Amino acid sequence: MAAGLVAIIAAGWQVRPQASRPPPAGLRMTVLDVGQGDAILLEVAEGAVLVDQGPPEGDVDGQLRRLRVRRLALAVLTHPQRDHVGGAAELIEDIRVDRILDPRIPAEGPEETEALAEAAERGIPVVVARRGLSFTLGRLRLRVLWPAETPPRGEDPNLYATVILASYGQVDVLLTADAESPVTLPLNPPPVEILKVAHHGSSDEGLSRLLELTRPEIAVISCGRRNDYGHPAPSTVAALAAVPGLRTLRTDRDGAVVIETDGRGISTRTAA
Repeated sequence: MAAGLVAIIAAGWQVRPQASRPPPAGLRMTVLDVGQGDAILLEVAEGAVLVDQGPPEGDVDGQLRRLRVRRLALAVLTHPQRDHVGGAAELIEDIRVDRILDPRIPAEGPEETEALAEAAERGIPVVVARRGLSFTLGRLRLRVLWPAETPPRGEDPNLYATVILASYGQVDVLLTADAESPVTLPLNPPPVEILKVAHHGSSDEGLSRLLELTRPEIAVISCGRRNDYGHPAPSTVAALAAVPGLRTLRTDRDGAVVIETDGRGISTRTAA
C-alpha cells in the first residue's frame, strides 16, 4: 500500500509513516491559540492529526504552515459550529489531508458544508465518526467514544460532538470538543493524564464528578482573550482549582499550549 493511504480493518485504521517535518521524539500535542475556538494538533514521527480547525480568524492554516505541517493523516471536524470548523475549508484547500472524520450531524453549518465540499472536490475520503471507531498512527491511537448513532435533526450539535480518547504509551488524553458532562459522564471515561476541558470552560455542573472519574494531571482550556461568553466560567475555574495537584493551562492566558510525552513522562510549555 502506498505511503499515506489508510486501510480500514475491522473497526480500526492503520496509517503508514509520512512525516514532512522533523518529527517529535514521542507525542507532541499543541493546543493552538485560535482565539474563541478549538484546534488541537497531535504529532508523532509518522505524521499529524488535527482535531478541529478553529474559527476563520484563528488562522489555523497559517499556524500549521509556520509549524511546517504540510500534511495531515487525519482532520477531525468534531461538530458543525464556526468556532470549531470555521478554518477547515481553507485548511483542506491549502494542506494535504488524507482523510476526514466527521459526525455528520444533521444541523450542518455553512462552514462544515464548505469544508466537505472542498474535501469532495479533492477526493478526500470522509469517515463518519461513531463510537467504537479507532485510528492508529504509529504509537498514537485515537478511539471515538461519542457519538454512538446518527443524531436526530434539530438537536444541539454540542450534544453529539465527537469525543476522542487519544493514547500514547501510558499517557491518555480525553478530547471533549464541546461535549459537556451530560454527554461525557455516561461514557464512564477512564482515568487520563490530560483533559481538554469541554466547551471552552463553559459552566458545567458535572465537571467536578468528571474530574473525580478521570483524575487528570493537566487540564487545558481553549478560549479567546476577553471573549463575549465569559469563558472560562468562574465555576469551572473553581472546580479545577479544587483538585489537588491539577495544573490548568489556558490559551487566553498562556497562548498556545504544547504538551510532549514519551509515553511515560510529560512536559509542558506555553507561548506566554
